[in-house]
Amino acid sequence: MARKGKDLISQLPDDILVHILSMVRYKEAVRTTVVSRRWKHLHTKLPAVSFTMSVLGLQGSPLSTQSKQRVESMARTLRRRCAGPDHDTVQRLRLSYRKDVPMECRYADEFIALAAASSLVLFLNCPKNLRNNDAGPWSLHLPAATACLSMESCWYSVRPPHVHGPGASALKSLTFKDSFMVLHPGYLQDTAFPSLEELHISGCTLSGSIEITSATMPRLKHLRIVDVSIISLGTEAAITVLADELATLRVSCHDGGKPDPPSSHEMLCVETPFRASFTEYSCFRLRAPKLRVFEWRCCYAKEVRVDAVGRLSDVVIELFAGRLPRCYNEAKRFLQMEDCDKLMKHILQGIMPGRWKYVQRLSSDSQLR
Repeated sequence: MARKGKDLISQLPDDILVHILSMVRYKEAVRTTVVSRRWKHLHTKLPAVSFTMSVLGLQGSPLSTQSKQRVESMARTLRRRCAGPDHDTVQRLRLSYRKDVPMECRYADEFIALAAASSLVLFLNCPKNLRNNDAGPWSLHLPAATACLSMESCWYSVRPPHVHGPGASALKSLTFKDSFMVLHPGYLQDTAFPSLEELHISGCTLSGSIEITSATMPRLKHLRIVDVSIISLGTEAAITVLADELATLRVSCHDGGKPDPPSSHEMLCVETPFRASFTEYSCFRLRAPKLRVFEWRCCYAKEVRVDAVGRLSDVVIELFAGRLPRCYNEAKRFLQMEDCDKLMKHILQGIMPGRWKYVQRLSSDSQLR
């Protein structure tokens, strides 16, 4: 933008220019360093930094020399930004890298330590020809400044890391996301998060039963479990929540877990080794004496045991009967209204002791609310 030979946009204050640059991708913001001396260091003031290390070929080919050079360039960019004692703080760091490439993992650890961002997002990917592999155990060292951690995976099975470092004690929000993120029994019991207040488990897969307790998460207040499947139809997987400070619990299953009306067109699920076509937990147990919000949508369990809840101010229970989703090699199965009634009874007995028997289903259709 120019008027009478003047560069008007460069006359804007730094905070406005940084706000404008924050609306484009980080690598494009870095390219503006060639505009003028004034713009050379503007990208170092951006609150959010995003690095994508791998550019995969159509067949998931290995890293090329150009990819390695690009990662090293990313490292130099971040080092320059974080070199000075008065450098601008990175508020959000997003890293996309391959867990099967040691060089990328090594640089990811360096980026995390350098940025010391308050919010860290890790996107772990892998070529398709390794999609049936398990990445195996791994660890993640968190800086003290990290308060929010989100992890998701793509194309192969990734288990959550052993989180250590000063950030493990300071972490307030933790998110696991994606169907290839596999939660193994014992992980949430063995890893302590003493400051954690929010736990979101979305789209993940259970290889067995898990427990979420105050022993490892004494300050947990908000728990959200969305589209969490089990690894196979024959797996007995229970979810136990024993949280003394928990205030809100939201459990839902909409992605492939909701029965369809028998008259509707049937869509077959894609067979995958990482999640069952339809999830039914063996048991869901809840003890949360301070719970205020209880939400259960289209999620199924053979038994729901509610030991204690607080004075509930918001309750949503939604169940559907009908044809269950299935893979092409599975026989058709149906969830009957009687099954929904039994599950509803289990839930109401716990959250409304002494009053649930006055609740009646208003219609005979396939929907209970």
